[in-house]
Parts: sequence; structure tokens; C-alpha cells
Amino acid sequence: MRPKAQHYAILVVDIEKFGSRPNPVQAWLRERLYELLEGALDEAGIDHRAEPRPSDRGDGVFWLLPGSVPKIDLTGRFVDLLQAGLRAHARTSNDDGALRLRAALHFGEVAWDGRGWVGEDLNTACRMVDLQPLRDALSAGQRSGLAVAVTDEWYRGVIRHEYPEADPDAYRAVRFDAKEIKGARAWIRVPGYSTPPGIDRWTAVESATGPGEAPGPGPVAGGSDHTGPRAGRDIHAQQIVGRDQIVHGSLHFGSPQEPRNTEGNR
Repeated sequence: MRPKAQHYAILVVDIEKFGSRPNPVQAWLRERLYELLEGALDEAGIDHRAEPRPSDRGDGVFWLLPGSVPKIDLTGRFVDLLQAGLRAHARTSNDDGALRLRAALHFGEVAWDGRGWVGEDLNTACRMVDLQPLRDALSAGQRSGLAVAVTDEWYRGVIRHEYPEADPDAYRAVRFDAKEIKGARAWIRVPGYSTPPGIDRWTAVESATGPGEAPGPGPVAGGSDHTGPRAGRDIHAQQIVGRDQIVHGSLHFGSPQEPRNTEGNR
């Protein structure tokens, strides 16, 4: 029988530098991870005890939460409570026991095929939690225990509407290229910082949208191929197209160019 997809809010979490710790420390960190996640979900009033249960990823977890869960509660109160729990953990741990997290939020259709979960939207969330800009933001944001990325769909549907629980100015857009995902956009926030640190090399500084609009796919440096709805709308901005190459000047919305690959440091 063909698996039938259902709509979920998707939370993916990954522990920074997990593989560098001894096995007993890894086991303890995994235990603390689940305690902190469940505690933050409970206190935020988010239903997480019904099926499906969280799926373990070794150095992290993905959680398919009911589609009825208010996304603003996940974006705001849950993230703030998780950050508070991580900061409390940091006050009583040494470097070996440090627990710092990258988190990704998305939503969409996911199906159980009898062996595991399958769906493009789940793939997207799992790709996003491993983005190098998100790793860099967490590494640079040492007074935080958490760096969060949301998809452009999540940003447009929840964050840009300026609910009191979610400040749009705390997020910055970065190019989202990962395997089958090309020319997309993710938005990053580091709780405790007015803007996320450590990601200037990855950001498209400006957008050509009007007031109140979310930015489009992002400016591309150079080239003459104008495609898509924003073709020909030039802006003056700076875009980083690699770790140490900067392009200044007039940027246009055109066909995407791939940035050079960089190694992550799990």
C-alpha cells in the first residue's frame, strides 16, 4: 500500500561537536537533550506525547509534531525555554559536557512507509540543520546555547508578521544550497543576540522587496542570465560567494550560482 503523508510541524536538533566526546559523555548528553526538549515543549504547552514519538539521529533528533501545533509557540516560547535550559546546563558543565544545539524548523507532508519516515519536507529540515552558516552562527554566538534556522516558508508564514513572540529583525537570510536543494533561502536566529553573529560571509545584505514583504530568492553576483519574477531588479549590495571571496557592486536576481563547498565541523 502506498504510504499516505500527513501534515506535521518538523523540528530537527543536532548537538554541536558531539562526535568529539567520549562514549559515556555522548550517552549523558543524549539523555540531557531529551530532558531539555521535552521540558521546553511541556512548558510551552505544545502537544508532543501523541504518536509519532521522536526519531533518534545519534547526535540529535527529529520530531514530527501535530500540524495543529501553533507555529508561533514553537518559534517563540519553545525556543526561548530551550535556550534557558541550555544556559542553565552550561552553568554546571565543563567543556566535555557542553551541550549546544543547532535547531531547524519546517513544516510539510511526511509519510510512514513501515520502516521509517519519508518526505521531501523532512529532507529539507534535516539538510537545513547541517548548513554551514548555522554552524558558524552557533560557533560565534558563545553566550548562547542555541542557533535556530527556519525555512523561507516558515519565515513568511509566521515570523515576518511581527507577532510579539517573534522579532523579524533578529533573523538574517542566508543562501540554502544542500544536495538537491539549490537557490533556496533559510533564516537564522541566535537567541541572546540582536542579529546572528558569524554569518556575514553568507548573507545577501539587501532585498528588492517592498515594505512588509519577505525577501525573494536572493541576489546573485555577476552573470547576465535574468530569470524568474525578479529578473532585472538590480540592487547595490555585497554578497559573499565563498569563504574568502567577496563581490561588491550591482547585484541582480538571476539564475543561481553555487557557492564553493566548505567543510562542516561537527
